[in-house]
Amino acid sequence: MNTERTFLANPRGYQVPIEKIAAHDVVKHDLVNGFVDEAKALSELHDEFKRKVFKGVNSFIADLYANYDVEIGGTKGNVSLTSYDVKRKVEVGVADQITFGPEINVAKELIDKVINEKLETLGEDKLLRQIVQDAFSTNSDGNYNKARIMALRKYRLASDSEDWAKAMQALDDAIILSSTKTYVRFYERNAQGGWVHIPLVSKSL
Repeated sequence: MNTERTFLANPRGYQVPIEKIAAHDVVKHDLVNGFVDEAKALSELHDEFKRKVFKGVNSFIADLYANYDVEIGGTKGNVSLTSYDVKRKVEVGVADQITFGPEINVAKELIDKVINEKLETLGEDKLLRQIVQDAFSTNSDGNYNKARIMALRKYRLASDSEDWAKAMQALDDAIILSSTKTYVRFYERNAQGGWVHIPLVSKSL
């Protein structure tokens, strides 16, 4: 099958025969498209990795709280984890001012559904219902309290229902999809013992 190009589309969408286009314009066209395609692929990988880090850290927080009654992280929802030898570090943070994505409403509906279904059997765990209600309360401007929303991460293991798992995923998405408002950072100690940041984006050339 012959896949040789016979034309390129110009800015107005017209198909221009390839032989009427300057050779360097064809090379430039292919160069730009090739790099942009690679950049898009790397961007998608970066987003997937960011989600993986957030989910892994949040699950670790939930496991500590559920099994050891231990809480980590500051009141602002930021978490710093180090390796056992303290030579590597992962930081997960959320900006002070954050507008949650629409996924936050999905999370609220799913969480309310699970709690309402199990209300009769919650017993002393009705405290969790109050915690959730407080977490999703809004201020006079209709905004959620970031610290309270972030605190819900430690309850990821509170229920094994599918709806609860979906709610926790929606909660992650609502936080992660705030783009620059969330970050993950990685560090490793150098020979002098200082922390060296491992960038996930290109440094200025």
